[in-house]
Amino acid sequence: MKKVPETKVKLTDVKELINSGYNLLGELRKDVSAPVVKASFLTKEITAIYGEEAARTFYNPEYFTRTGAMPKPVLKTLFGEDGVQTLDGEEHHHRKNYFMDLMTPDRMEEYRELLAENVSKELDKQHGEFELFDLANRVLFTTISEWAGINLEKFDTKMVEKLARNQISMISGAVTSPIDHVKGVTDRKESEKWAQDLIEEARKHPVPGKEHLALYVFANATNLDGELLPVEVAAVELLNIIRPTVALTVWVALMGHALFAKRDIFEELKANFDNLQDSFIQEMRRYYPFFPMLPAITVRDVEVDGYLIPKDSWVVLDLYGSNHDERTIASPDQFDSRRYVGKAKDISYEEQYEMLAQGGGKFREMHRCAGEWITLHSLRVFSDQLVNKYEFTVPEQDWTIPMNQFPTYPNSKALLFKE
Repeated sequence: MKKVPETKVKLTDVKELINSGYNLLGELRKDVSAPVVKASFLTKEITAIYGEEAARTFYNPEYFTRTGAMPKPVLKTLFGEDGVQTLDGEEHHHRKNYFMDLMTPDRMEEYRELLAENVSKELDKQHGEFELFDLANRVLFTTISEWAGINLEKFDTKMVEKLARNQISMISGAVTSPIDHVKGVTDRKESEKWAQDLIEEARKHPVPGKEHLALYVFANATNLDGELLPVEVAAVELLNIIRPTVALTVWVALMGHALFAKRDIFEELKANFDNLQDSFIQEMRRYYPFFPMLPAITVRDVEVDGYLIPKDSWVVLDLYGSNHDERTIASPDQFDSRRYVGKAKDISYEEQYEMLAQGGGKFREMHRCAGEWITLHSLRVFSDQLVNKYEFTVPEQDWTIPMNQFPTYPNSKALLFKE
């Protein structure tokens, strides 16, 4: 096995590298002409890997642990302290089961129907120019809250709108500017307080017949010893249902880019919608940048692409780079609505590593997003509504997608005009 090549990041290069955004790890690989690279900055070291085969190793618990891997700024904004993403082994499996047990086919169908109804209502209200991003943010928050058993009628409109925006702020505050980080921390604290109050109310006044809804599931969730999770942890897990769903706002705006920045994809999809819808959605999830990377720590020496990564190394899997890997993906920088025809379902319902927008591996045992099926249903609803149910004109706007912004979406937030 070869030694991992190293590159030292100079202080003078930091700004340029940060501006590379989603391409940062690719730039580091290019610097050493290798698929695995160790980068040193001051006293910090990071080893970056990418690609389908690297992902298979990365998700193997014999080689990697998530415990202690997530940087504090990400925990304080994006994931929260002591959530399922930070756990491993039996404890992770026990906690993850609460999430997966919520994702039954019947409950997914309930979510799809509820979202379709809410999107239709919201689009019916639109007359004139509107932001697809803003519309999706409102609809996704109200839909997932209702699906989870949360009664938003108890809160005024401004509070609901603020909570919806908070879910995006928690994401953008994770790895961006200090100002965004401070705002992300503040908005997470506000959201956690809201969720803690909901958990406490659900414990004091349980509602018969709602035990299967996310609010009550996490209110009654226990640790391995059978003790109720602390209110603070239960609230974090409730937000781990709400926040990732509202984060799909970003993908809806990117869907706007795919459909309306140019018309060729729209026309192709409309002409053969039933056959192309799911392939289009999977290609969207592959092609556009979403979550940039995932961290873990090696628990033993491990080989990746012929390179030896020593035990106790901090390693990140480059998700964007993996989804644009020329070694396994033909013409990765080309959007191809037909790329996943015939295999779109396997990508999101089986153990797989071919496309890693929301992680890979097995859902229950591994660190793969439990909400991937919610993602599919959400994008199915929005694609159907945007392509088949309504007619829009597209105003002049800035369709640029900044690669140094996380999460990223068109500068104009996908403007549409409806009579």
